[in-house]
Amino acid sequence: MQAETTPGSAAQATSARAEGTLQDQSVASAAGAQDAYACLQAVQPRGWARVQARLVDRIKRAALRRLHASNAGEILLLRMYLIGEESTEQALQDDWMPADAPDWLSRQSAQHLAEERLHVLAFADAIAQREGTAGHTAPSEGTAILAAAAQAAGEGNATAASIKKNEPDWLSRRKIARWKRLGQRHAPHFSQGVLVPAYAIGLCAEQMGVRVLHRHCDTIGTDHPLHPLLARVLDDETRHVRLCMHTLKRIVTPRELPRLQALLREIRGIERGFGISGSIGMYIAGWLCAWRAPRPAPAA
Repeated sequence: MQAETTPGSAAQATSARAEGTLQDQSVASAAGAQDAYACLQAVQPRGWARVQARLVDRIKRAALRRLHASNAGEILLLRMYLIGEESTEQALQDDWMPADAPDWLSRQSAQHLAEERLHVLAFADAIAQREGTAGHTAPSEGTAILAAAAQAAGEGNATAASIKKNEPDWLSRRKIARWKRLGQRHAPHFSQGVLVPAYAIGLCAEQMGVRVLHRHCDTIGTDHPLHPLLARVLDDETRHVRLCMHTLKRIVTPRELPRLQALLREIRGIERGFGISGSIGMYIAGWLCAWRAPRPAPAA
């Protein structure tokens, strides 16, 4: 005997099925949107890129240990961070942020830059403590060592002058120039113009900074006097990564996602191309710091 189906129960069943379908579509749409922006996540290297990343990591860890073995080496490391915070990030923000940016983006950028300036002051103070000076630092022995390492790595004499003025080194300037040319080429393809390349480059730079700082903290350990400073900056840079990702999700339309994916691939390819040369320069600098460090006086 079949159960009797009333018009009301049939309508309820139809309504329930429709509601369930809408919920499934909503979940699928959210998952699809999440997958669409997966390109913003840091890429896990594969194949030769993975081998290269491991090699760079090992060389840089060895360079960090050697640089921390002398006062000049620590000053050099801190100066490299200071230059990165003061010049590289600042230049990208200043050169690419249009005057007609939305209010929410202007406020966000102002907060971001304020935090970067606090990092600059913190690194400058750490350098001053190790140099025995007050206020902003002047060129020191670490500067000379970095310039010598740059020359040994084949970067030319211009590097020494740029370091004295707290400018990025020769390799970093080349990388920034290539990033800017890349951004100018891609900008016309986005409705928000140069904002998209600016934040795409900023995202990759912040992700690189997180990776560098995490390696540094892991190498020196929590007992090292510099660990609290580096860990604090690492926390800020991790938040900046999330901020850049959130901004790109707001300013890039779904139709522009393929172009964003291509842009990010090229940005990361440029960054990866400078990994080996940069790590070798750090390693040479570590040896030079150890070689020029004061020798203990012979026992009487």
